[in-house]
Amino acid sequence: MTWRPEALRPADLEAVLEIERLSFACPWGRLSVEGELSGPGAQQLVIRPPGSGAVAAYIFFRRIADEVHIFRIAVAPAWRRRGMGAQLVDACLQAAGSGARAALLEMRPSNAEAMALYRSFGFQVVGSRPGYYPDRREDALILRKQLKEEEL
Repeated sequence: MTWRPEALRPADLEAVLEIERLSFACPWGRLSVEGELSGPGAQQLVIRPPGSGAVAAYIFFRRIADEVHIFRIAVAPAWRRRGMGAQLVDACLQAAGSGARAALLEMRPSNAEAMALYRSFGFQVVGSRPGYYPDRREDALILRKQLKEEEL
């Protein structure tokens, strides 16, 4: 099924916070989410299943100079494995536009499903951040996708 990502609305905040709580060991709190909503260059997309006003998935990203940084993506447990995550990543990369040369994100190495998703888009591991996730002192992998050729 093809899902239609759309802009996050202020009324979606509570649904995003609930999906955060259900999806992450260290969920973002209200202040983090609100701060990201108003950050420079910040964009947020959600997916609402047809016939439902409820948010089933979201992505938070920013265009910073000539890169797009994916900060958060989550799908509500009841809606996982239906292609929403892939649709959101695709929409994010499309929204990056022709000016972005790369996309970057950080992720847990233990999240095999997320790794498979990002690899399907051509992301590659380019580094790590030791002890990035405090709950298990897990490192973060830094993934990068080249969007356009480097200019010499």
